[in-house]
Amino acid sequence: MAIDLGGLHFSIEELIGLLIFVLAFMVQLVYLILLIKFIFSGKQKNKEPIFPSVSIVVTSRNYKDYLKELLPALLSQDYPDFEVVVIDDCSTDGTDWLLAEMKISYGNLKTSRIIQETDFPNALAITIGVRASSKEWLVFLSPLCQVSNNQWLRNYAQRLEPDKEVSIGYINFKEATGSYKSWIRFENFSSYLLSGAGKAFGVAMPVFEFNLAYRREKFLELRGFAAVLDSPFSENELFINKIANRKNSVVFNDKTTPITYIGEVDWIDLVEFKKKQLMLRRKFSAGQRFFRSLNLISRVLLTASLILLLIVSPWRFWILGVWAFLMIFEMTWTAVATNKLGEKNFLPMLLIYKTFLPLINGYFIVNQIFNGKKRKWK
Repeated sequence: MAIDLGGLHFSIEELIGLLIFVLAFMVQLVYLILLIKFIFSGKQKNKEPIFPSVSIVVTSRNYKDYLKELLPALLSQDYPDFEVVVIDDCSTDGTDWLLAEMKISYGNLKTSRIIQETDFPNALAITIGVRASSKEWLVFLSPLCQVSNNQWLRNYAQRLEPDKEVSIGYINFKEATGSYKSWIRFENFSSYLLSGAGKAFGVAMPVFEFNLAYRREKFLELRGFAAVLDSPFSENELFINKIANRKNSVVFNDKTTPITYIGEVDWIDLVEFKKKQLMLRRKFSAGQRFFRSLNLISRVLLTASLILLLIVSPWRFWILGVWAFLMIFEMTWTAVATNKLGEKNFLPMLLIYKTFLPLINGYFIVNQIFNGKKRKWK
């Protein structure tokens, strides 16, 4: 059966395919425009930066060797008013002795120690870190991180303006080890760009629990993690997700503020990361879930309708050209984003990964259903 529209003849399959293709194309184009907006956001407005006081909070369990590398770099930051607060969470590797020695040399180092494990390890360690802090802003890092240089905190804090309450920073996995680090890089980078694009609608979403910041008074005002203790982890992400909106948050998009993750990434880490992301989405607002789901669904429909039209439509080469334009447009601006965030050498594989993302997520959803929820200190 054929349908005649303006002198052109279409089969039902072709017409349905064209309708889906056009709608999915337009949705993906909107997401790319939001990405471009994010890439060029946050430029300084020729005004003198304000540097608020900052507490860098690091929670650690048996990461003595990593702390030995990280802490001197943090404590030597070129910044007027800051402190580093380290919470030793039940370590058995001599972390307490290392911290005691370092406190002799660094007056801006504070430490506290947890000696008994609880059912809420992340929440307790972070809360003790917040209580021990005395500065206006709290920046959260992991022992498995590195900062670029002694200007990192200055570059980071100059965008923590008086009208801001939340910041979300990027984590670079290019120096990570392990056979699955590329998967984490793809997922982290894609999720971060989606989060940055979502800020225009007030639906920015944190990806990891570190390189995040918020005001200390906000944590105390809202009684900390009281509202998110039913989560097996991700307390910091959920807390930020609860208070962030379009006006009070900043998502960093430059080379100077990311941190570098240097730990090992194995299969278990990848599984835990994906499970964690899926559980986080259950706590997202309806707007956030819609924003993420529409992006994924439109991408799947675009690919499916393209395949259908290549089979049934005589306009297949024009349709393929339109799809190729969108892919080139996406590749171009994704390349700009990789440069802005200090990433490189993974663009072609990233696009392949995005194509198979629905299958990957499907696997981890099934894995989550059968393996259940687990609480893990990380």
